[in-house]
Amino acid sequence: MGTYLFGDAGELHGPHFDALSALLDAGTFARVEQLGVADGWRCLEVGGGGGSVANWLADVVAPSGHVTVTDLDVARLEERDNVTVLEHDVVSNILPGNAFDLVHARLVLFHLPARDAVLRKLRDSLRPGGWLVLEEFDCLPLEVLSAAPDDAKLIMRVKNALLTLLDHAGAELAWGARIEKALLDTGLNDVSGSREVQEWEGGSAGCRLLATTARKVRDRLPLSDEEFDRYLELMASPETVVSSYAICSAQGRR
Repeated sequence: MGTYLFGDAGELHGPHFDALSALLDAGTFARVEQLGVADGWRCLEVGGGGGSVANWLADVVAPSGHVTVTDLDVARLEERDNVTVLEHDVVSNILPGNAFDLVHARLVLFHLPARDAVLRKLRDSLRPGGWLVLEEFDCLPLEVLSAAPDDAKLIMRVKNALLTLLDHAGAELAWGARIEKALLDTGLNDVSGSREVQEWEGGSAGCRLLATTARKVRDRLPLSDEEFDRYLELMASPETVVSSYAICSAQGRR
């Protein structure tokens, strides 16, 4: 599989997952609710991260439903009566076929050079009539909307350095822009999707995510300590405003 760029720096996993959860969970829950998820559904959460989506699903499908949640690092995932935690590499390990009413993956396939093969594997794990939901970033739109000129240049330098690191690690920076077509190409039906670009102020969940992402790869960013500290200040300052990465989602039915 590809190298997951943010797989180390364990002490930063908590803030990173917390920012992702604050930024994305509400949209994820609304999206999945619209599919009718309910008691009795069998769900697969791929790349469970901090566990917030798996825990929410477990409550929604209880008492007779079940959630399997996978990740390469399962330290923050919690076994429950109706939750199975599985240390699993979605690229190289097998998934059961015809097994799930819902398969959900958020910011997972983005990182994987084998994303199209993994997508077919996720499709095959669905029961007939089951739903596959993908949520991914298109990283290219992010721009600075409010900051002093030198600060805006610094923010864009960090963005470009991060995207270069991601690209070299095998990520597809605009993957979010093509997930609807990818679901159609894999033979799923009733495919639809959405795309949202937000304004992120310093201190918001989005800017906290940008800050924790930069912290995770600090030693690989071409910045002085003074520049890096200034970047963190900007990500915390309400006077900073950036347009977000595009938050893209798509779902399709087998």
